[in-house]
Amino acid sequence: GTRARAEKIAAICNEYDLYYIISLELNEDLTDLKKAMKGRTRSMDIYDTCACNSGKKYKFCCMSKEIELDI
Repeated sequence: GTRARAEKIAAICNEYDLYYIISLELNEDLTDLKKAMKGRTRSMDIYDTCACNSGKKYKFCCMSKEIELDI
């Protein structure tokens, strides 16, 4: 529901040190969040070891998760 989605968005913002205010709107528009995330998710080389410490290359680990944002 709405609460779970708000918690996901808050977790993403906290992880990337983004300031946020969550409010309820009839039509959700997440384009601002996606724009803010793009600048922060592209900082590493796609062939570097992923920052999540999985041991995998970023390209094969969290890159697709960060692009999709799962929200």
